[in-house]
Amino acid sequence: MFKKSMLKSTIIRRSIHTVPKLPNINSLSKQGIPPILSSKGFNTVWNQYQAYLCDQLTMATAGTSLESYYPFHIILNTAKKPFQTNIFNLASATHNNHLFIENILPVDKGSNSQKVENRPSDIFLSRIEMSFGKKWDDLKDNIIADINTKLLGQGWFCLVENAQKQLQALYLQNNGTPYYFPRNQLIDMNSAINIDEFSYLQKIREMVSNNKNGKIQDWTLPIIMINVWDFAYLEDYGVAGRKKYLHNVLNNLNWNVINKRLYN
Repeated sequence: MFKKSMLKSTIIRRSIHTVPKLPNINSLSKQGIPPILSSKGFNTVWNQYQAYLCDQLTMATAGTSLESYYPFHIILNTAKKPFQTNIFNLASATHNNHLFIENILPVDKGSNSQKVENRPSDIFLSRIEMSFGKKWDDLKDNIIADINTKLLGQGWFCLVENAQKQLQALYLQNNGTPYYFPRNQLIDMNSAINIDEFSYLQKIREMVSNNKNGKIQDWTLPIIMINVWDFAYLEDYGVAGRKKYLHNVLNNLNWNVINKRLYN
């Protein structure tokens, strides 16, 4: 039987997943992120959904070694474990949504004497032309069209930099992650796949079977992340407004954040 003095001296600490602190959160909650999200839209996407994800991730990892990990590390630790799919999905959604909000935050315009310019860096623009053979303004239209055909349901769009310093467009079904290619979830397995998707699956199979060391180089860094789950746009754009939502996102990105992701 424990003495009261022993109980008083016993301190139990448990790490919990909490919503990351954003700059000017009070202003964002009142004004939203114009012209992308209204105050109601922002509160749905961030204050409500991110809090829900963090609470669910806390409960799913409580009492395990994962409870002290950041969502990014939980993704890497659970991506190859089918029995932890629920935890993987929660961690991936939490991380993806944070990346999304970060790259659409309003740009600090600076003082009158020193204005902050919000534009893609020359490095980004040159990488776009090198990787896609198109200018950024032209590529945006292609991205919107591809999202509407490749992501019929829920998911995320992610522009990533690969190990060869090339940029790639990933269309992640549900809560796929850009960090581990078998869990990119680029193909909707609930519908018939086309010849290109079948070729992609065959390519992965050959890559795995032909690899002698059992390890495959898999290095991608997310540069741009867009939330394409319906809760992200229904509040402000309605059922048929996803195209307008994507247009507003791609035309109002926070390039101070994105340029640093690419440079780093």
